[in-house]
Amino acid sequence: MKKIILMLLLTFISKSHSSNGEKFSSIYIDKKNNVHIVFLDGRDEKISKNGHAENATLAPDKHSAAWLVLNTWIAEGDVAPGASLLAIYRNNKVRHIKCEPFIRDYWFWLGGKQVAIDCGGRHFAGTLMLYDTESLKNMDAIFQADIPEDKRPAWSRPENNADFDAVQ
Repeated sequence: MKKIILMLLLTFISKSHSSNGEKFSSIYIDKKNNVHIVFLDGRDEKISKNGHAENATLAPDKHSAAWLVLNTWIAEGDVAPGASLLAIYRNNKVRHIKCEPFIRDYWFWLGGKQVAIDCGGRHFAGTLMLYDTESLKNMDAIFQADIPEDKRPAWSRPENNADFDAVQ
């Protein structure tokens, strides 16, 4: 009897652990602009429903995915909507980071443990912010005009992140 209870307990723990730590094999945006995650076991799940997704990316650790959520409005002088929300999918939940007027770019850092965003207007300096992907806690932020590019922290330079993530 004790063995059966122990086996059931271990099965329950391993299933709940795997659903929270599940890895993804790929991410894509369908023809209706919704995000799909493909899991390692082949499951294909539609994660978004509003049809406003753009620039979907899978974190190097394959535990997180992110995409921009396009605004429903178009800024004066633009021909298409920008994004003020970054959606993060992790542990079976979609959560958002908001930054106005636009999120101009984003990238994963530390293999996917953190995500950085470039937030600001279409032109001129903006703010670079670093978030923990698990908690969405803001870890660091810098205003681009205050710090010369060569003096900024490594996480704030997207061109360095692919090299850094590859060795992690």
